[in-house]
This record gives sequence, structure tokens and C-alpha cells, in this order.
Amino acid sequence: MEESVKLRIKEELESAQTRLKAARLLFEKGMIEDAVNRAYYVFFHAAKAMLNAIGYDAKTHSGLISEFGLRMIKTNLVDKKFGQYFRKAFEMRESSNYEIGIIFGEEEVKTLIENSEEFLKMAKEFVNERL
Repeated sequence: MEESVKLRIKEELESAQTRLKAARLLFEKGMIEDAVNRAYYVFFHAAKAMLNAIGYDAKTHSGLISEFGLRMIKTNLVDKKFGQYFRKAFEMRESSNYEIGIIFGEEEVKTLIENSEEFLKMAKEFVNERL
């Protein structure tokens, strides 16, 4: 694997870690919609790192979810629950960004953040096995 790809993977995982910290802080401050947005980007960056680690990439959000499903879930490289977590995060982010007046319950957002943390942990392990 090229050094530039290894660097990009490392940067994606660092970005995911930063977004996780931001999601937690925003949640603690009661900024629920913004916490949803940051939690989604944990998935986004971690999934990009994983796909890059096996030689794939995607340019759009929906393309990334599609590729993740095709390359990770359908091939049983990761548990299908991670695909469900990712899709749910995407749907919540879309709602929080584009629908006025959407209200998420604290438990729902807390679960989203916990799922993003679990996803990131799995992504780091996945990538470390391949670098």
C-alpha cells in the first residue's frame, strides 16, 4: 500500500476521532442536532478509512454508504449491524440538517453517539489488521 494512502487512512481515522469528541461535547451542551451531525461524520470518516484500506473509495455520502454495504457488509468483512448503524446515522443527519423542527430524543442521540464510538473502534481494528 502506498504511503499516501496510509497517510489518508490515518487522517480519516483522526478526523473521525475528532468528530466523536465534538459529538460528545455538543450532546453535553444540549446541542442535539449538531451532535447528530458530528456523530454521523464519525461514521463517514471511519468508513472512508476502511474502504481505502481495501483499495476502494467513494465521492458522495450515498456512494460511501453503498460501497460500504457492498464491500464490507455483503462480503462479511464486518458485522451487518455496522451497516445498520451507518445508515441510521445518515438518515438522522439528513433530518437534522434539512428538516426544520425535527426533534430527536436524548436517548436516541446518546445511542447514536455510542454506536459511532463502537463503529470507530471496529474501524481502527479493521484498518490496523490491513496496514
